[in-house]
Amino acid sequence: MLSIAQVRSDLQADLARLVLKHDIPGVSVAVAVGDETAEFAAGVLNRRTGTAVRPDSVFQIQSITKVWTATLVMQLVDEGLVDLDDPVRTHLPQFRTADPEASATITIRHLLTHTGGFEGDIWKSTTAGDDALRRLVEDLVSQAPQHLDPGKHYSYCSAGMAVLGRLIEVERGMPFASALRRHLAEPLGIEEIAFNAEEALSFDAAIGHAAYGDRGLRPTPRWATMPESNPAAGNQLAMSARALLDFARMHLSDGLGPGGKRVLSEAAAKQMRTGQVAFPASPHRPNEVGLAWALNHEGAVALHGGDTLGIAAILVLVPEHRTAVAVLTNGGDFMGLLRELIHPWIDQAANLEPDPDRPLPDRTEPVGDLEAYAGVYGTHNQRLEVSVTDDGRLESTFSMRGDGAAMIERQGVSVEPSTSELRRVEGEVFASVSADGTVNGHSEFLDLDGDGRPGFIHTGGRTMPRLGA
Repeated sequence: MLSIAQVRSDLQADLARLVLKHDIPGVSVAVAVGDETAEFAAGVLNRRTGTAVRPDSVFQIQSITKVWTATLVMQLVDEGLVDLDDPVRTHLPQFRTADPEASATITIRHLLTHTGGFEGDIWKSTTAGDDALRRLVEDLVSQAPQHLDPGKHYSYCSAGMAVLGRLIEVERGMPFASALRRHLAEPLGIEEIAFNAEEALSFDAAIGHAAYGDRGLRPTPRWATMPESNPAAGNQLAMSARALLDFARMHLSDGLGPGGKRVLSEAAAKQMRTGQVAFPASPHRPNEVGLAWALNHEGAVALHGGDTLGIAAILVLVPEHRTAVAVLTNGGDFMGLLRELIHPWIDQAANLEPDPDRPLPDRTEPVGDLEAYAGVYGTHNQRLEVSVTDDGRLESTFSMRGDGAAMIERQGVSVEPSTSELRRVEGEVFASVSADGTVNGHSEFLDLDGDGRPGFIHTGGRTMPRLGA
C-alpha cells in the first residue's frame, strides 16, 4: 500500500536528481493519498529567466482539460438538461460534419468516448474571443470528413470535445471558460487557473521548452503552441498541480467537493470511470475508455494525459485506494520521469505487478504476407506511409502536415518525418520499433477486406483511413 510518507521521501530523495537526468527544465508534482497531500516542485519555469518552480506555479495541462469538459457535461446530465444518448442535434441543431447522414446520428456519448468518427485534429485558428467555439463548430467541424460510422471505432477526437464545449455554452448561457469557472473551479475553491497567456501573467507561469539544434532545450518563442480556438479540448488551459489535484480529489470522492458539497452526482462520477469502448492496439493489457477517462487494469486506474510541443502533463487516479497523482512539466523526457518515479507509485497504490520486460517480436513473416498492409493512411494533419523494404521489413513513416505542422513550425521547430519498423505482435497488432531497437508504441490494422487489405490503421490514438496504395 502506498503511503504519503513514502511519496514525500521519494520526492525529497529523487525529484531533483531525475529532473537533471531527464533534462526536464521544471516540474510540479502533487499527490493525494487518502486525506493527506504531498506537493513538490523542482527546476525552473523558464531557462532564460531562471525563475524557480513553486507549488503555486501554473503549467498548461493540455488535453487533461477534456476530463473537465466531460465533468461539465455530466453535470448537465445530473440536472436533466441532456442525456448521453441524445443526438447532438437535439441541443445543437446547427451541428454537422461533412456527412449529413452521420451527423444526424452522432450522440453526446459518441463525443465523450471519441467514437464520433469524424476528423478530430482541427487546429486551424478561428478567434480568441468568446465566440471561438461557435466559430470552430460552425465553420470548421461542419467541413470535417467523416472517416468512420459513428460508434464503430475509437479515434481520439479533439474536435468532438469542441462540440461538447459549445453544447455547454448553449445550455449554460455563458462562454465555456465562464462555465468551467462557475461550475467547477469556484465550487472546488480553485484560484490558480488561467485560460490563456494573458491570464497566465497573473501567476508564475511555466513556458514550454523544445530542442533547437545545437542550442539544446530552450524556451519556445510563444507561450502557447496551440491556438485559443478550442478551449474545451485543452489548447491553453493552465493551472497549478495542486489545483489539478483538487479536481482529482472531487472525482476520488465520487463528486464531493470541499466540505462535502456535491459538485457531481455519485452515479455520474462512477459512470465516467466505467468502460465504454475498447482501445485498439493494446495487446498486452486490454484498455478501455470511459467518459473521457482512459481506464487501465480493468478500471483500477483512471488517467488522462496532455501534451504539446515542450509541455507534458498527466493526472492519474487509483479510486479504490483514494490516490491521485498530478505531474506537470515544461520539456525534457517526460516518459522517463514517469517510468522511474510515478509508475512505481501507481503499481503500489493499485496492488499491481510491474509490467514484465517483453522481448522484441521476431521478424518471421514472408514478404508476401506483409504487402497487403502497404499503403498511405492519413488525415488532414497526419500522413502515415506503410511500406515493405527491400530486405523484407514492414516500415511506417509518419509525417505531420497541414495546420498541425504549421503550428509547430511557428515555434521555430522543423517538422521532420519519423520512421519505425513494424513487427507483428498478434493478429493485426504490430509493435513500432525505433532505430535504437526500443518499442515506442503499437499499431493495429482494422477492417480488412477480402484480400486482407486494411481500411484503417490505429496508431497514436488516431484511427486513420487508408488513402491509397
